[in-house]
Amino acid sequence: MRRVNTFRVSPLRERDELILYEVLDASAALWNELTYHRRQAFFDGRDVWSVDADEYRVKYKGVLGSATAQQLIRRNGEAWRSFFALLEDGEDPSPPGYWTDEDSGQRDLQTLVRNDQYTLEWGDRSRLEIPVGFDLKEKYGLGYHERLRLEVRGDPRWRGEQGRLELVYDQDAEAFRARQPVSEAVLRRDDSLATMSSDEGVVAALDIGANNLVAVTTSTGHQRLYHARPQFHRFHRTTERIAALQQALARDERSSRRIRRLYGERTERVYHLQDALIRDLAEWLAGLGVGEVVAGDLSDVLRAHWSATVNEKTHQFWSHGRFRRRLREVLEGEYGIAVKEVGEYDSSSRCPDCGGENVDRNGDLFTCHDCSFEGHSDLAASENLLLANTDVNDGSMARPAVSRENTTERGHREVPRLEWDDHRWRRRDHQTNEDSANRSTTGNGGKFASGAISGTA
Repeated sequence: MRRVNTFRVSPLRERDELILYEVLDASAALWNELTYHRRQAFFDGRDVWSVDADEYRVKYKGVLGSATAQQLIRRNGEAWRSFFALLEDGEDPSPPGYWTDEDSGQRDLQTLVRNDQYTLEWGDRSRLEIPVGFDLKEKYGLGYHERLRLEVRGDPRWRGEQGRLELVYDQDAEAFRARQPVSEAVLRRDDSLATMSSDEGVVAALDIGANNLVAVTTSTGHQRLYHARPQFHRFHRTTERIAALQQALARDERSSRRIRRLYGERTERVYHLQDALIRDLAEWLAGLGVGEVVAGDLSDVLRAHWSATVNEKTHQFWSHGRFRRRLREVLEGEYGIAVKEVGEYDSSSRCPDCGGENVDRNGDLFTCHDCSFEGHSDLAASENLLLANTDVNDGSMARPAVSRENTTERGHREVPRLEWDDHRWRRRDHQTNEDSANRSTTGNGGKFASGAISGTA
């Protein structure tokens, strides 16, 4: 079983903070430069593996250390292999993108540390030690064998064989955060809350759609709704722009640089939204002690109700096939939550309260004419998936507690509705359209590493 520890990292002094900034910034610079040249090779019809990746290890090892530089190169290779696998499966993915914030244009500060290259100790004075390059040691006065020592703040849930460490700078919170995958994971404390373990048999069901991307119901009565109508409208507007540009092409032209850029930006936005949703969902489910997820497979629904609009939403915008693959990779591979796929056909054709079929669905509104049950159609579908595919009985499943905020539009019960603000999934009561602040980390805009590719790093 694989789980993930998440915690906050704090430099002990100003010198250590500067060192950490430089490590994260140089890591992003390495990633962006290697990605840029591999993308150029791909668009020029050349082999992306012909790019000499070792050149970047040599260039950045003085700041990062050879092992960390090599780990970033390896992760970049994994991203490209995943991209080519999607192409072979008939998908239309975008090539791996840059570690760059779309709003500020600055690098996303993050790095990866190989599992045998860091030390993490928990106790009264929890600490993390990571390697840095010799040039950085010399610049800041670290000893030849000394590593960067950081304070750790958090309460780790799992112990086991440690995996590759991810370190990121959260610009919104102005804090450093870490994710540590743990294999063969067991709870660190015997007196942990029951909700931290899947021994209680907590199960969740996901109804997967397009307007509302995921509706979730657990056997303990918790529910969530991930809403994305604005994002689909944005996707559709970009699609229309691409179509207009294609119409204007000369007869002997098949594409243009601008069209390819719009395709790439459109796909990268979708993948960012999708990956963030899966991460948010996984952490929420793990916190509730969910051990199994029943996920709806839209294949049977699409065959029965195919249309151009449905096809655009599920295959192009939502990338349903990629979502299912990534959901399984993250839930099973990182959190140890089993995933079982089932058909969604007729999941909204009966009442989850009385089981009757005298129901009506009008957009998001679901109404049962037998028992007067009224609610959100996707949430009703997720309840039906849970009831039909698990041992949970309608009478024994806990119902969500009523709240007066963060609600669906016309729900029979008040359920948290999360919306995407281009950075993260937030509850509806949070401001989601605010302008992102320019949180430069230093006077030079946070760009420490040299050799950046203009417009990409």
